[in-house]
Amino acid sequence: MARLPRARVRRRARRLRQTSSPFWRHQVKVPALIQRTVSGVLIIAALLGVLFWLPPIGMLPILLAVAALASFEFFKLLPAANIPRYPWIGTLCGLLFLVGVWFEYTRPDMVRPVIEPALLFALVTTILIRQFPQKENPRPLETMAGTIMGVLYAPFLLSFFPRLMFQWGSAGGGWLILYLVFVVKMSDVGAYFVGCSLGRHKLCPRISPKKTWEGFFGGLVFALTTSVFWWKLAHGHVGALAITLPHALALGLLLALMGVLGDLAESILKRAANVKDSASYIQGMGGILDVLDSLLLAAPTLYVYALLFLKPTS
Repeated sequence: MARLPRARVRRRARRLRQTSSPFWRHQVKVPALIQRTVSGVLIIAALLGVLFWLPPIGMLPILLAVAALASFEFFKLLPAANIPRYPWIGTLCGLLFLVGVWFEYTRPDMVRPVIEPALLFALVTTILIRQFPQKENPRPLETMAGTIMGVLYAPFLLSFFPRLMFQWGSAGGGWLILYLVFVVKMSDVGAYFVGCSLGRHKLCPRISPKKTWEGFFGGLVFALTTSVFWWKLAHGHVGALAITLPHALALGLLLALMGVLGDLAESILKRAANVKDSASYIQGMGGILDVLDSLLLAAPTLYVYALLFLKPTS
């Protein structure tokens, strides 16, 4: 039997020794899907606690904290897109608007038709007055527009959550918000998994290159299924409102569509600012805006649809 050259054997042994390393040097990275799942479970648990455990006045600080974070994230994106703004004034005005809407819907003795127009008037007036001393600002219109957009995008759209919560009574309002979150987020889940497994045709490559038409239709199917499942399980009720099967189908379709539009709207902002996420403190998800984006347009849609077409249960 021919002997192997010693030099070759030594080289192979040396190469093997170099590739081996102690197990503690290897860092096991948690997959993004697991991070998203853990974060999602924690957020749902927190949402259930806020909706069904806290008293109404205890929900207000939570809402204001979420709105403040969302506003800061929005105003942080604008400079990266070369858009001037007044972040502190915009955030403060948005929070005051939310407080006004909250008490408008929780205090029946207040004159409701007057509060929101008065708050919007105060908002616009404050931003205009803030612009007066800015003699060196060459872009006053963009500054005011960016600030007002920051108020409308986060606090104004978030104001539809207290509307949903208290318009038909706080006892059923929590279930109405939970229905909204489940339908929209299940649409996101369906779009993600179907898009990852079957996605071939781009939906909006200029805005969001990873979204596909296959994922879009997968999200619609998941949303419709979730809405119908809720209708069946809750015996035709969503909180204090009665829904029929056609309403469940219509809401599933509308909420999924608004969820996609809300997601694309935030993608436009992030693409203009050249960032992947609005922030990075929620593991696997990004920031508050990355969590809320699909809900921001869906909440007003559910509120208006309920006012127009749904009736309270007798």
